[in-house]
Amino acid sequence: MKIPSSKIDEILEASDIYEIINDVVPLKKLGNSFKGLCPFHSEKTPSFNVHPDKGFYHCFGCGTGGNIISFVMNYYSLPFPEAVRFLADRYGVEMEYEGAEVSQTAKDIAALHEELVLDSRRNLYSGIGKEALTYLKSRNFSDSLLEKFMVGWFPQKFDTEKYVRKYDKSVLINSGLFKEGQFGMRLMFFDRVMIPVRGVSGRTIAFSGRTISGQMPKYINSPETEIFKKRKVLFNLDHAKEHIRKKGHVLIVEGYFDVMRLHDKGFGNSVATMGTALTSDHVALLKRFTDDIYMLYDGDDAGYNSALKSLDVFVAADSFPSVIFLPKDDDPDTFLDREGAEGFGKLLETRKDLFVFTAETLAEAAGDMNSSLRALERMKQLLVKVKSPYRKEHYADKLAEIFNVGKEILKKDIDLSAANNSLKIVSKRPVRNTDRGTTYIYEREFIATLFKLPEDVALMQTENILPEFFNDKKLAEIYKKVLDVLRDGDNISVLLCSPDVGSELSEAVIKMPETDIYRLAAAAREKLISNSVMDTLSKAIQQSDGGADARELAIKRFEQARRMMHKRNSED
Repeated sequence: MKIPSSKIDEILEASDIYEIINDVVPLKKLGNSFKGLCPFHSEKTPSFNVHPDKGFYHCFGCGTGGNIISFVMNYYSLPFPEAVRFLADRYGVEMEYEGAEVSQTAKDIAALHEELVLDSRRNLYSGIGKEALTYLKSRNFSDSLLEKFMVGWFPQKFDTEKYVRKYDKSVLINSGLFKEGQFGMRLMFFDRVMIPVRGVSGRTIAFSGRTISGQMPKYINSPETEIFKKRKVLFNLDHAKEHIRKKGHVLIVEGYFDVMRLHDKGFGNSVATMGTALTSDHVALLKRFTDDIYMLYDGDDAGYNSALKSLDVFVAADSFPSVIFLPKDDDPDTFLDREGAEGFGKLLETRKDLFVFTAETLAEAAGDMNSSLRALERMKQLLVKVKSPYRKEHYADKLAEIFNVGKEILKKDIDLSAANNSLKIVSKRPVRNTDRGTTYIYEREFIATLFKLPEDVALMQTENILPEFFNDKKLAEIYKKVLDVLRDGDNISVLLCSPDVGSELSEAVIKMPETDIYRLAAAAREKLISNSVMDTLSKAIQQSDGGADARELAIKRFEQARRMMHKRNSED
């Protein structure tokens, strides 16, 4: 679903970039701008600048920059549509979409969930929820923690009449929370503690009902709906994302109550799957926040088997987590009761690399040479999928040690030589080239002016300006994207949400005076054209093979173009 350019403009106009950023980064006023510590890299001296008048931010330390939408995307790890909706909700702008419209049923289901959350909360703290509240308090859940997770209660006898009057029957049934029976519509969850499940943005999209009477199953989850897909949801990620950023890693556990207890004890970076095995979608979701993933399992056979099965999913997603096992017969709840937060912190220090743990477990289980070779073959099949040559080299050494085979033979077998050749070109992060920025500053300025001009004027400015005019290849690629967006009639600000575009242009946009924008645009455009002519003539002189006359004519044209360009620059 596409968001109209006019709607993006409306949201940008309504949004306050200072307010959004100051919520998470304390800012101090500095002239017409604000300054603070960059939330995207570690620093002691503030280099993160916010310019509310221009609607941009830029860090002079790491180069990150863009507009308010790109900030929300980067800070909260939201895709573009979710970031736009986040701002629309914050500033009361009604969302619109082009093409396929958002299902009215989906909107109603979302509203129904929020209403059920409030009703379940009222039930918990009324007479009908007394038993449930007593149970939760016995599990050491404080009122503040129950409020944080909006935990509630639905009794066996619950009047659904108000929902039947308010919502269409198809909405109630499609929500998966109601079922039509002999005596009318009834709620599927009853005699259960209600735990709301939220998406990354914090909207309630499902429920998990937990029994307090010992009936089976212990948990009942909402079925999949238009707004809820189990394979793409992690419980508590809406709360955990901030803690994940601060701690640098995420902890995956198995139960909702476990997550809540851990959150209460200072491990707010904990999440849980929705009663399913970990999926590639889950891993991709987590990698938006961190590459450092810890998985906590029970210390029994089921826990070990679950850990072993998960490795394939992680390797396919180019992720390499650590695994931690609880003592036998413990769960996070009992362990925390006995050892406290300090003891749990020490338990996390016992983590092992999942790839290495799997290899060691398979090697130990192998009773003979054939079994050992089969286990090694399985690990080799996983190893060839590892993308990083550094990591591949490390794991190859570990496998040789664990399975007691020659390193060189193993490395040859998995063809590491080709991977080693790529070591020369692999880098953790590209280094900013400041020389490049000053050499072709007019090229950057020209593109930056396009973001500040009205879009119809910006499109006129691009007339006869080809990507080939740009000496800076990266800027040439960005200009191609700008052309595509302008010609399609889309909102050019969307491009600033892209990390490469935002980082490249935000500094230039911030430094650009608003009053001289048209003059700057014209001057930068003129220089692009002039320099392109100069480059073309210069190459013609160098490559001329038409004899002395042709070469002399090319030189005359070159000098003529040079004088013309010098005159225009003097007039500017």
